Amino acid sequence: MTEREQLLELIEDAVTDHGGDLGGWTKLGDGELRLFDGRATVHVDIADDEHTAPGVVHAHVVTTLPEHDDSELDACVFGIGDDKQSALAEVATLWMTSVAGPIRSFLDGRPVCMTCQAGVAGGQIDDGFAPGDYGLRGVRAFVGPTIQRGFDNTEALSDLDDTKPWFRYAVESASPRPLHLAKATILHGERGWERTLEIDGHDVSHHESSWPAGIEANGFGYAARFAVFEFAADSDELRRRAELDRAIERFAELYAHHQSVDELVDGMVDEGYSIDLVDEIEKVSTIAFGRAYFERAGIRYPETVVRARADGRIETVPTASLPAFSRARAIAGRLATTMPEDEFRALCLYNAESQVIVQYLGSTNEPELSKIKMYPSVVPDRGASDATIERALSNAMPPEKPQPPASFERPRRPRQKPKPWWKFW
Repeated sequence: MTEREQLLELIEDAVTDHGGDLGGWTKLGDGELRLFDGRATVHVDIADDEHTAPGVVHAHVVTTLPEHDDSELDACVFGIGDDKQSALAEVATLWMTSVAGPIRSFLDGRPVCMTCQAGVAGGQIDDGFAPGDYGLRGVRAFVGPTIQRGFDNTEALSDLDDTKPWFRYAVESASPRPLHLAKATILHGERGWERTLEIDGHDVSHHESSWPAGIEANGFGYAARFAVFEFAADSDELRRRAELDRAIERFAELYAHHQSVDELVDGMVDEGYSIDLVDEIEKVSTIAFGRAYFERAGIRYPETVVRARADGRIETVPTASLPAFSRARAIAGRLATTMPEDEFRALCLYNAESQVIVQYLGSTNEPELSKIKMYPSVVPDRGASDATIERALSNAMPPEKPQPPASFERPRRPRQKPKPWWKFW
């Protein structure tokens, strides 16, 4: 029996033993497991990572829902044990405990198995209806229970409730389809509270180095929970998200075939894309492309950008809150395998952050990219005044930062006008 077959059998046993709201007939065979009277079909993938310890299993348990256009809910679950068999058993238990409940709750339209429905005004948490939204706004969401390891004071975890932003930025980052599964993992260590958010397996991933837990904790520990959330079928946000994904992919496709980005932008506008959308992609999505290319080198990228608004406002905005960033970061992984290597590299080197790195690499024979620390980029609206941009720069750069050069031309894709010096940063 393969490890995949073992894991499916263990999941079937865990669900059957639990019974209750997770009950119903099950059927195992042909590499899949049918659950909940056939309303869900589960298959698993186990990562073959040579660096994984013998007692650790990294599995993706993917649930297909025939009643919802065969939507797939991909749960990334780690099992830890004395050996591979015990680690597989833990994966099965964790999936049944923390993922099966939100899925069954979504199917039944009511919270079951320690799951709660989020954002229910006047709801009682003891009845499974949470007035807080866990950071999931504007969607129908079912949030599973917390699973945790390592905390000395587990009572403090009760304060990590529906008022905490477990899943913030999940709605802004999700792909343009109605149904999604999100996983939030919070970690407490020497640097305080950190959070990693994953959506639909590893389609989207964000890391926050400072997460507002609002409680004290002793020592090392981490906690995780899963949530199923759904956009309304007629949601305008889904339409906008689909248009954004198409525009990002079109920008990437056309980039290598235009002499200037101005020409590229004009061409996309002629195709029917709005100038504001294409402008956002040129300024924000290209930041995500560059980070996708360099981030494994250990560069410390900022978690915010400074936006210079056309109405004169200056805003410091988390990059994870910007759909043009999150969706481009997700799409970049696919583009890396489908685009010619030289075209993908050129696309990733376009943005100002990447150009700083390129200049650094050209200035030293012994580069240490892990020592590079980026400051937030200034991202101006179309029509933002020079005075607003200057004020934004003062927010983005520390006082001791040297004055940037007066202008900067990108070597591969020069614009038709000299590039303002603030774009360098």
